[in-house]
Order: sequence, then C-alpha cells, then structure tokens
Amino acid sequence: MLKALVRIIVFLMMVCVQDGLSDDGFFGGKITVRVYNGMNDSIPMYLHCRSKDDDLGQHVLAAGEHQEWSFKDRFFGFTLFWCTMDASNVHESFEIYNAKTELKKCGAQCNRILNNYGGYFFNEFSGGYWEKRLSWHIPKTPFF
Repeated sequence: MLKALVRIIVFLMMVCVQDGLSDDGFFGGKITVRVYNGMNDSIPMYLHCRSKDDDLGQHVLAAGEHQEWSFKDRFFGFTLFWCTMDASNVHESFEIYNAKTELKKCGAQCNRILNNYGGYFFNEFSGGYWEKRLSWHIPKTPFF
C-alpha cells in the first residue's frame, strides 16, 4: 500500500515538473487575459495589473488599445490577478482574473472592456455575452 502511494506521489511530481516546462502541459495550456480601453472621448486609461507572483507594471492605454498577458493557471485553480485603473476622475481596484470563477466563463482567451460606465467581462460559455461586473461613471466631455 505504501509503495503504491509513493508511486502516485512520484508520478504527480513528475507531471507537475513536466507541466511547468511546457506550454501545453498535462493540466492545460496558457490562458491569455486581454483588457481593452473602451472609454469615450479618447480618455486614456492607466492600468496596473499584478498577481501574487507577477507585477505587470503600469501601462497607459489610449482609447481602443489593449493590454494582454498570458500565464499558466496554478494547480487547483488558485491564480488571481487584480488591477488598479485610473481614467479621468475614477480610480478603481478590482479582480481582473480569478481562476475560481473564470474557468466556467472563459477558456484560453479572457476578454475584458473597461469603459465610461464600468467593466465588462466576456462570458463565452453561457451564450457568449458581455457581463457587467464593475460599475463607475466617467462623464463624457461636453462639446462647446
């Protein structure tokens, strides 16, 4: 019984090492998160995203531009990325990817749009729609 348990543990350790060395390991491939600046009136967005292990740095996104990054989900789906966003009069902090919920909503590509009214996350597994998860209000610039 003990020998069988040791063999299983050794096998799982080898699989985890193999998974870390390849892009398409035993537990799946890479996940890409893409965040678009969907602001009106050409409002730039300052986006700073990170996880426990990775700081992606601050990026300035013009309207219509996006930031994306790819990673391998941690074993048992514990990967969490969060961001701070500054645009016009709004400063917000939020989760941009949480494996516990996203594995049911997006596959290898997870798309988000941040606009004047909030953050929208694409749910590809429930009919393919944009789900509003974050709320704020950035007024349009008045025309004179």
